[in-house]
Amino acid sequence: MTDLEELVAREFFERSGFFIKRLYHAHAEPTPASNKTKGKAKEIRLHPTYLVQRDTGRTQNEPIGERFQLFSSDLGGLAVATVIFFGWNTPGLNLQVFQSGARYRSWIRNEVLPSYATSLDNALSKISIPVTPLRVVLLPGLPAVEPYRQECIDLLKSGGVDAMYSLRTLIESLVGQVHPRPEVATSTVAELIRLLKVYDLVRPPQMDLFEDL
Repeated sequence: MTDLEELVAREFFERSGFFIKRLYHAHAEPTPASNKTKGKAKEIRLHPTYLVQRDTGRTQNEPIGERFQLFSSDLGGLAVATVIFFGWNTPGLNLQVFQSGARYRSWIRNEVLPSYATSLDNALSKISIPVTPLRVVLLPGLPAVEPYRQECIDLLKSGGVDAMYSLRTLIESLVGQVHPRPEVATSTVAELIRLLKVYDLVRPPQMDLFEDL
């Protein structure tokens, strides 16, 4: 995850009334794991892992039912979650992979799932959480077409993921919240969006540029 992506995620959750605490940062050394199929060691990267908790102190998550991909409207039912970030700088991901349902599915299977499990175990071993958090993954998106979209969701669920947010959802939400007028308390992300709006460089229809492919 890039620094900008992290700032976007922080802005999204903090504007919605959550504390966000970093449990692990990805700049540490990767963790070696056995790769029996190839008979050699494979490095599994630890990814940025955060504890997201509502600042009101509420600790009970509302059931999400059959929903897996969450949107800003789902934040009202969220109380405590672990969020693991897989940004655009994740190994194996580029625009061509993102635009190919089959290749993106393989990327989730080979890179996201092993790293997700290792990152979550590593983070939870260092803290004590009195409640069961919702296990969330933040991804660039999901394939727009079937069967790849559902296959990616099934893979993530099989890896212990309860729900996901896409980076597009976070950006869309912030674009809708930030007004062109200067705010009393702002941030780098909010100020950038404000300036883009001042110069008419970002409008709601243009968010199609961030469509989940």
